[in-house]
Amino acid sequence: MARIFLVTDYGLDDEFAGVLHAVIARLAPDASVIDLSHGVAPFDVAGAAALLARAAPHLGPGVVCAVVDPGVGGDRRAVAIEVDGDGPRHLVGPDNGVLTEAARAFGIRRAVELRRASDLASTFEGRDLFAPVAARLATGARLSDLGEPLDVDSLVEPPRALVATRATPDGHVALLATVRWIDRFGNVQLNVPGRAIAESSTVGVVVKGEDALVRVVSTFADLDPGTAGLLRDANDAVALVVAQGSAAERFDVAVGDHVELVGSFGPLS
Repeated sequence: MARIFLVTDYGLDDEFAGVLHAVIARLAPDASVIDLSHGVAPFDVAGAAALLARAAPHLGPGVVCAVVDPGVGGDRRAVAIEVDGDGPRHLVGPDNGVLTEAARAFGIRRAVELRRASDLASTFEGRDLFAPVAARLATGARLSDLGEPLDVDSLVEPPRALVATRATPDGHVALLATVRWIDRFGNVQLNVPGRAIAESSTVGVVVKGEDALVRVVSTFADLDPGTAGLLRDANDAVALVVAQGSAAERFDVAVGDHVELVGSFGPLS
């Protein structure tokens, strides 16, 4: 059975996500639709790209339709991408970076710029373009039937924050990391690979001028309730956590904020 995986910032208060389901059900009635998330923050392309990159390796065959599109109605391209690997074969959405990280992780084979019908609405391309294209691909359409070939190197990359490093006077290293994701439990994922703390026991954490020394642990159960720590999360990234609490609230951070880690670290790449 064909599968279509949806990622949007539509939320569930309006009819938008339900309409995508209805369009797909009409055009590909045998396809199953899996909602990865409709709770991406409005217009948060980087957040959606990170979500898709986390989820994509676990999806299996199918078509990804990701619509987080602050440039809808503008001159950004609409694309469909064909990839290698054992996961989704196609990714469909706006060419604003939302698809590219996940697509490159699989290995991009080719891409097309989607054709738009002359009577296409300019403000709801999720309904009128992306969902129909995803349905067509799920039912066997060829990529070449949907648009004009694109140079895959021209695909827009998602915004990416780099990790800055500096030496401290006591011989340690300070990493200036960025908050990439905060889940519903308040766990704070940083843009630092998990292997960086694999050999550490404690790390200094500096946020907005306030500092704390926290333990590096393997699981939440290694921390007493209410205690902060660092761990290698399920997506192989460093996460700042509080056992049975919210690290985001404890340290007063949001996505995009900086967190400095001070200690001894393994490789960052």
